[in-house]
Amino acid sequence: MGRRTRTLVWPIVFVLAVTASVGIASPATAALQKPAYSAGDHWIYITTASISSFPGLNSSQGSGQFGLVGQVEVRVIGPADIPRGNTSVHTVQVLTRATGFLNGTFQTPGFGSADVTGTFTTDATEYWENQSYLSIASTGTTSYVAHVTYIGLPTDLLVDFRANATTSISPIPTFDLDVGQQATANLVTHVNLNSTFTFFGQTRSQSNATDVSSTWRRDVLSRENVTVEAGTFSSYRLNQTAAGFSGLPPGISAGNETAFFSNDVGYYTKREAYENGSRVGEMRLKSYSFGPAPPSWLGTWGLPLLVIAVVAGTILAIVFWRRRKSRIRQPASPPAPADAPASGGGDDRAR
Repeated sequence: MGRRTRTLVWPIVFVLAVTASVGIASPATAALQKPAYSAGDHWIYITTASISSFPGLNSSQGSGQFGLVGQVEVRVIGPADIPRGNTSVHTVQVLTRATGFLNGTFQTPGFGSADVTGTFTTDATEYWENQSYLSIASTGTTSYVAHVTYIGLPTDLLVDFRANATTSISPIPTFDLDVGQQATANLVTHVNLNSTFTFFGQTRSQSNATDVSSTWRRDVLSRENVTVEAGTFSSYRLNQTAAGFSGLPPGISAGNETAFFSNDVGYYTKREAYENGSRVGEMRLKSYSFGPAPPSWLGTWGLPLLVIAVVAGTILAIVFWRRRKSRIRQPASPPAPADAPASGGGDDRAR
């Protein structure tokens, strides 16, 4: 390698070393690290709940005590732009499906008390704004099919509950928070609610639209290991306003929750919902998987490795180019001298 080539290589090597050192430096100090969600990211939870009213109905339509046991699946569909006024908002589209069983007692005006067993299904589509991943639009349908025994008489209890909500958020809170930090936001939600209730052949429907102003809050309390069915994960304990607790009535979703978020999982490892200070629901991570995306180490090592590959390729190209150029410029060896012709004595006449 010539002197000029070495002169070119050393600055490149210096840049490579600096870039690599930056890439392998300690990660950002923020405890919560904003995930980069990809289509196909998938989390499955085991959910349990105990509620004092039949899901989807208000207190005037009946009350009781119910236990719910089921499974919640959260799946990322991918990026989506949704219209807002004269512009559009970049969001992440997410589907949530909850299924399970319920049992308990139910008391409705005019019918008295009844034993209830049955199933429930919730399907919801949410659009998370892509800064703090709060939902700014959602549609959902929850259906309950319950078998009721009332004074020895069996019948079916059918409930369909539909909700359509849009939310404005100001300001958009930051996601990256350290232990001891907090974030707040003002929310204004417009909700259209529709429910259909069928019992003993009688059907009642109810529709209403309302605007709800609220304050969302998240406090990062501590870091701890959380053991759930999917394993043990380093998680951050959050005290925050509940949002979209699948399988539970919307009134509870506006309550409070203790949530445990794992940077490794990219979502919650456990969530506990509270209403008036009493725990009414829990979700525990059963399994998770990620869609096709760069490996998890790419965020730390990807740029340095890419720079290393580019710089190494550049160095090799320079070296081989200069060697080839040197070989081309090297003067060719002189041809061997021809034998001197013999002088005189020859008969050059044509024969």
